[in-house]
Amino acid sequence: MKKYTKFIFLSLFIFLYACSSNQSANLDPQIIKVVDDEFSPKILKVEPGTTVIWESGGANNHNVIASDGSWQAISSDYFEYGIITKGDQYEHTFDEPGVYDYYCPYHGTNNKGMVGTIIVGDVEYSIEPEKIIVELSRDVLIVSAMQIGEDKTYSKIQDAVDAAKEGDLILIDEGVYNESVTVTTSYLTIRGINRNNVIIDGEFMRENGIQIYDTDGVTVENLSVRNFSLNGVYWNGAKGFRGSYLTVYNNGDYGVYAFDSTDGVFNNIYASGHPDSGIYIGQCYPCNTLIFDNVVEGNALGYSGTNAGGHLYLFNNIWKDNMSGIVPNTLDSELNPPGRETTIIGNLVIDNNNYEAPTNRFGLVAKGMGIVVPGRVGDIIENNIVINHDRYGIVASPMLDANLYFSQHVQVKNNIVLDSGYTDLALAGPWGPGNCFEGNIYQTSTPPMLEQLHNCNNLNSSNLLARLPLQGDPSGLMMLAGFFADAQTANLDKNLYKEYPWPEEQITMKFQDISAPSPAINLFYVPNTEEIEIPFDLLEKDFENYYKAEKEIIMSGVPISSPTLWQLLFQLYGYLMPFVLYAAWAALAIKDIDTNDRVRGGMKYVWLAIVYLVPFFGVLTYHLAGPSNISRAMKFGAIIGGLFSYIAILIAGAIISGLV
Repeated sequence: MKKYTKFIFLSLFIFLYACSSNQSANLDPQIIKVVDDEFSPKILKVEPGTTVIWESGGANNHNVIASDGSWQAISSDYFEYGIITKGDQYEHTFDEPGVYDYYCPYHGTNNKGMVGTIIVGDVEYSIEPEKIIVELSRDVLIVSAMQIGEDKTYSKIQDAVDAAKEGDLILIDEGVYNESVTVTTSYLTIRGINRNNVIIDGEFMRENGIQIYDTDGVTVENLSVRNFSLNGVYWNGAKGFRGSYLTVYNNGDYGVYAFDSTDGVFNNIYASGHPDSGIYIGQCYPCNTLIFDNVVEGNALGYSGTNAGGHLYLFNNIWKDNMSGIVPNTLDSELNPPGRETTIIGNLVIDNNNYEAPTNRFGLVAKGMGIVVPGRVGDIIENNIVINHDRYGIVASPMLDANLYFSQHVQVKNNIVLDSGYTDLALAGPWGPGNCFEGNIYQTSTPPMLEQLHNCNNLNSSNLLARLPLQGDPSGLMMLAGFFADAQTANLDKNLYKEYPWPEEQITMKFQDISAPSPAINLFYVPNTEEIEIPFDLLEKDFENYYKAEKEIIMSGVPISSPTLWQLLFQLYGYLMPFVLYAAWAALAIKDIDTNDRVRGGMKYVWLAIVYLVPFFGVLTYHLAGPSNISRAMKFGAIIGGLFSYIAILIAGAIISGLV
């Protein structure tokens, strides 16, 4: 008996040990999403033996590198770091307990910016409390490319930044500085003595010009930044930022770029030659940010703001000669969609038809458009001048990414929108409640009677027109699909930004005391929008001299003179085919009503009325629930077969074109 008892206990022990080992060996892998410009989740706790998978879903280039350099997602034989792009994966198994920090070298340092932490096992980990600044230093550190003295003078900007204390001023003498500057000290002021002659040059070999990571209150002003492979001046994770009197040009992504940053100002910036946008605000709510008195031209997009909004104001800017003008948007490549509550007021948006500008694929989608609000919620577009665009003046549209987002509660009021190639005002459907148009001066709209059907005064009224189930022109959604498909199949020259013409000299900043620091503290205020008028003062000539857009003939959402293959597929087939199917079903029903012995006398007219007066559903009711005498096989082929063929062709087209 004792032998049997020992055997049972031994078997049970082996079984439990095996289960424990098997459980450890079969820990579920954990996913971290790599988006622009953040790891989600930022802190992940796992058990020893867990495999962590990083999935890249961002539009930007990234990498995943251990802060101590012990491992990385991908290396490069030619550059300092490798690149992972959208759709790539990297996995690493953490066997030993501990705290493992990692970062993206393109959007952070090894302890600030785009960083993350893996906590393995039962180990102590705590987040350092936020540092409270009681008193700021006001020292002046001078940078000169020509001479080095004993009085806090440096030959490199980075050396001065590294030596600075919170509140100091880095004053940069005239010269060309071939370096990239990383800032991790709060409340610095980085200032050039002459905007045009203080130049930070990346020589197309460095990623970011000035990069400010998890650092509050930094001001950059009165200098030029050019020839970097990513961004000119870049804030990530800042409360308080300011970019003033900056000339940023010929950088490989954005000009000035604030991500996950709030309480900031961009003013008196000139930005050109960027394959994304000249000015960019990303992933913040509420942003508490002011963008004013800027001139942005020669970029793929003048302004872009992904998943950003809430007290975000763009006013008194000139957006001209870009591929597209102002494009706040919603994307799944950043966290916290949708983008919302941006006020675009008192801007001059003109001639954004520059197809020679450097661009990415998103720029191709929006080309020839003035103001585009795709997938946005609660934006206000008011008192702007929008003139001469090859496609649309102002358009509220859906946004197609991993998910489909519809614009909702967008207000378009009191703008001057003229000389647009497709239509001046457009609302793309088929759904998007609360969008309204009122008091605009314009010539054409899609759908027709846009202001009458979607007037802002009708939103909460009992007016019959306001109750019609019209939420925009469905052809707009198909047109958007066509634009995206065209962009996916286009060949892009990624180095075009390197060859874009340099700008003329810009107005330099004037100072009462050039040695006085001006950190970015308490900058935000809510502007009085009632005082911001239509910006006639920004026009350089009379209205009639701006009318240059070639009018395109549009039929059912399709440009007649120069449609592409994908526009024909998505806009013509995708939009018109449902009506063709409906016409075929209706013809079958009418023929059957006429010859069907089961439908007699007045019932013929009743069923005809249902077919004629109840679009789509009346016909389907007759065929599927009414006295139709058509065979089941014929009805199945005509209705189910037609719908299946329609959907299958659209899906096949989307896959082949790279749309999905």
